[in-house]
Amino acid sequence: MADEPVVAETHDDVELEASGLERATIGASTSILAVLGALIVGGVILLVSGDSPFSAYGAMLDGAFGSKFAIGETLARSAPLVIVGAGAAVALRAGMVTIGAQGQVIVGAIGALLTAKLFDGAPSGLAIPAAAIGGALFGAAWALVPALLRAYLGVNEILSTLLFTEFAALLIEYLLNGPLKPPAAITPQSDAYPDNGVLGLVIDGTRFHIGVLVAPAVLLGLWWWIRSTVGFRYDLYGENPRLAESLGIPGRRVVLNSLLISGAAAGVVGWIQAAGLLQRLYLEIASEIGFFGLVVAFLGAARPAGILAASLLFGALQSGGLAMQSSEGIPASLSDVIQALILLGFAVRYAPQIASLLRRAARSFRLVPDRSSRASGSTPAAGSARGR
Repeated sequence: MADEPVVAETHDDVELEASGLERATIGASTSILAVLGALIVGGVILLVSGDSPFSAYGAMLDGAFGSKFAIGETLARSAPLVIVGAGAAVALRAGMVTIGAQGQVIVGAIGALLTAKLFDGAPSGLAIPAAAIGGALFGAAWALVPALLRAYLGVNEILSTLLFTEFAALLIEYLLNGPLKPPAAITPQSDAYPDNGVLGLVIDGTRFHIGVLVAPAVLLGLWWWIRSTVGFRYDLYGENPRLAESLGIPGRRVVLNSLLISGAAAGVVGWIQAAGLLQRLYLEIASEIGFFGLVVAFLGAARPAGILAASLLFGALQSGGLAMQSSEGIPASLSDVIQALILLGFAVRYAPQIASLLRRAARSFRLVPDRSSRASGSTPAAGSARGR
């Protein structure tokens, strides 16, 4: 058994910690500026259209936090982003960028429904955890092949996970137009979720269901992970794979575990969507959650507080946009424009890292990957998007 690597606290360690804090501060400041810039541009669009930015944003804020229903809606929309973002953060901190959460949410929802059907008639105390585990396992299983390809063959995880997202979309389209579609259904959908597995409401008159409470538990788990010895080793691998492997940290295990954890988190979201929010499967059950979850992880610097803030922001924009449309007559697409502008600010902030990711993805098109990149290649964007 190899000796555990020992890291002594030195002046360099203090400088490294300070550097990480400075990086996190810069990232948070840039994210805030991106949000403010998006709101200002949105206000200009409203003025040009003859609408009052103050009335529009006031209606949006009221629709996101102004009532019990509004708060419940915002939290119900934010919780899935928190969970996917936390899973993506584990991968990011280990140097992996997965675009596959969207597909993993879909497959997790399928797995949760199938598991719930197996436990139909069982006590809810057994059926609900079983479906949650089923969703997590299906999500992790959908990430397994890309993880193995990355760990053992050096296949770029961005490309493989994106491809598997397309496979998942085709899979659910087939299932909801075939084996899972009720005979009387007109549109693609599944049977209703079994009653004993449905996640009940926490607050009546809202969509705040029990599944939302999984989000703070996941954030707490991420907080523990970052401060644990295992989390530190994964962070070290993400920063410098060669150094980590020279200290006895197994690169392939880091790659596999980080991508599987990310897939399992997305699978849990699939369970929450199927058992709590929609209570059956639809084609759009993932609702872009997987893609926005990755953005949340980046905007939140792969840290719990940042992920929570970014998730609440996007949740509030989505729920507030609908309320703004109903009360002010301003199209809810304005909130989509604001979200797109925030993403544009994110793209500007991480332009060098995104360019590096694209170069790394392009190199993956070579038929024979470099031997040195098979298990130990890192992702510069991941290292710069987080602070310890």
